[in-house]
Amino acid sequence: MSDEGKPISPEHIFKKIVWRSTLALGGVLEQSTTWTLTGVAAILALLVSKIDTVSKIYTVSKIVSPTSLRNSIILFTLSILAAVVSKQLGIGIANGLKTMSELDGVLSSREGQQLIYSLEKDGRQLVLELAQPFWWPFSALFRRSGEKGLSDYLAGEKSLVRMLNFQIYLNGLHGILASAALLILAFSI
Repeated sequence: MSDEGKPISPEHIFKKIVWRSTLALGGVLEQSTTWTLTGVAAILALLVSKIDTVSKIYTVSKIVSPTSLRNSIILFTLSILAAVVSKQLGIGIANGLKTMSELDGVLSSREGQQLIYSLEKDGRQLVLELAQPFWWPFSALFRRSGEKGLSDYLAGEKSLVRMLNFQIYLNGLHGILASAALLILAFSI
């Protein structure tokens, strides 16, 4: 069912408030990911920087098998990759929330309402013109997002909620991979 041309309902407002409050978690996850990413990167850097030294002194090769060392380095690297993508999603969520809040503030003001009512172009034409300066594929994504926004007033919030879900899964994967790498090192001793 399309929302196009209909007034915003109380249900829309309620969902918007709940989802935006929940989306604030994305910024917190992004900050915590910074710390765990830093720790995992430090461990990986230590392992990689000491591989030559370790192999010459026999210390690590006697303590940790080369296969375990290789597997843990691979898992740490995958963990870092998951954390970096999670961090990028967190930044996108935080900026999306900020942009939506600022836009809501402008459009709900008296001047914003006058601006909306004085628009001479229909929504679809305005979306096409807004997407026009972007290069492909960004223009297509912008256009598709704008068209979704015309038919679903909560499309922006729903998109950010999907990003938050993905961010949470990536954070979990980041922790699992780093833990597995540490366990491989610990059990190979």
